[in-house]
Amino acid sequence: METGLTPTPEKLAAHNEQAKAFRPFRSSFFFAMGLFLALNWALSFYTPFDFDPYKFGYRGWAWWTMNDLRKQQETNNVALLGSSLMVSAIAGCDSNYLGKGLDLANYHKASYFEHLLRTRFGGTYNTFSLAAPGQMPSDALLTLKAMVNTAQRPDIVIYGVAPRDFIDSTLSSPADTEPFRYLRRFVNADDLADVAFRKSDDKLEWWLQRAVYLYGSSLDFRLAFLEGANKFLATALPAPWTKTPFTWWDRVKLLPRYMPGEIHPEAVMAGPITREIALKEFKDNTLEYMSRYRNPDSHTYKLQFHFLKELAEFCHKERMELILVNMPITLYNAGMLPAGAYNRYLNDLQIFSTGNGTSFYDLANFPLYEQRGDFHDSVHLNAFGAKKFFDSLAATLQSNNRSSSLIVMSGQNMQKHQALAAKKPVPAM
Repeated sequence: METGLTPTPEKLAAHNEQAKAFRPFRSSFFFAMGLFLALNWALSFYTPFDFDPYKFGYRGWAWWTMNDLRKQQETNNVALLGSSLMVSAIAGCDSNYLGKGLDLANYHKASYFEHLLRTRFGGTYNTFSLAAPGQMPSDALLTLKAMVNTAQRPDIVIYGVAPRDFIDSTLSSPADTEPFRYLRRFVNADDLADVAFRKSDDKLEWWLQRAVYLYGSSLDFRLAFLEGANKFLATALPAPWTKTPFTWWDRVKLLPRYMPGEIHPEAVMAGPITREIALKEFKDNTLEYMSRYRNPDSHTYKLQFHFLKELAEFCHKERMELILVNMPITLYNAGMLPAGAYNRYLNDLQIFSTGNGTSFYDLANFPLYEQRGDFHDSVHLNAFGAKKFFDSLAATLQSNNRSSSLIVMSGQNMQKHQALAAKKPVPAM
C-alpha cells in the first residue's frame, strides 16, 4: 500500500531523469565557478589593467580637493582641516582680503592666514585647506592620509572642530560620507574597518572588495566601460551643433537630485561682501541644526573621538604638529544642544588633548562675535567674523611657546628650502 512517503517506481524514474538532465548544468556551474576563482586569484597577483584610483563616479568636494592637491607644484607646510565652518571662514575672509571672487572647486589656500603667519612668525608659509562641508574626524583622518600619500607632508595641521562634528544625528555610519567612500579607493582603511563600517552589509561589501579582486575593481571596470562607450558614441553619433549646448548647469536644473554631491567649477563661489550685505544675507538655520542635534548618538560621539585619536597618532608618526581649535559658533546655536552637552564636549576635547599630546585652543569667544554681523547663520562665520577668528588664532598661536617655536621653525625651513631651490642667498634670521 502506498503511504505517500514511499516513492513509487514511476516517481523514482522521473526523479532520476530530472537529475540526469540537471547534471550538465551542475557541471557547467562548478566549471564556471572554478574559472572565476582561478581568474580572481591570478588577477590578485598580476593585472593587465592600469586603473586610476583617483577616478570616481562623481566629482564631489573630496575629488576636487585631491585634484587640486595633486597638481600642486609648491610644498605646503601648513594644512587646515575642518567642516563647512572652516570652509566658510577661509572663503569669506580670503575673498575680502584678496578683493575678488573665489571658485571653491579650485581654491584651497588660506591667503589671509598665510599673511598673518608671515607677519607674526617670519619665514615662508604655504597653506592648503583640506576642509570640506560636513567633514567628521573620520573624514579628516582619511583626507590627511591622502595628502601625505601625494608626498605632501605639512609640518603644522590645524583642525577646526565644533560639536556637530561628533554628534551629527543625520549620519548613520562613518563609511556613508562622500569623502570616506572616495578616499578609501587610494587610502588604506583596513585598520579602521572594524569601527568604520557599522552596518553588516557595509562590512560584507568591504570584505568582498578586499577578498574578490573582480568585485573590488567593479567600479573601475564600470568607469572604463562608460568612458569607452562615451568616446564611441561621440564618434559614431556626434551631437548636432547648437548655439546653446547642454551643460552641467542644465543637467542640475533638469535633474536636481541626480548626483547631489557633485560640484563643478564656478558652482560654489565666494565673493567680497560689505557690512550691509552681511546683515542682509543672514539666514536662520534653526531647523537644520535641530535635526543635527536631535537625539545625539553616544556611539557616534565615542566613535568620532576614536578617529580623532587615530588622527593624532598619525600626526605623531609622520612628525606633524596637530593643533585642535574649537571653532566659533553663536551662543544661540550652542544653546540648541542638550543641557550640558557643550561643556562636556569642551571638557572631553581638553582631556583628549592632554592625553594625546596635542595643543588645544578654545576660540569660541562668544562676546567677540556679533550674531548678525559676523555670521552667515548660527554657525558659519562671514568675512568679518572670519577675520576676527584668524586674527585670534594667529595671536593665540604666537602666545604659546610650543606652537610658536614649531611654526617659526617650519617657516624658516621652508624659506631655506625655497632659497636653496632658487639658488639665492638665505636672508639672515
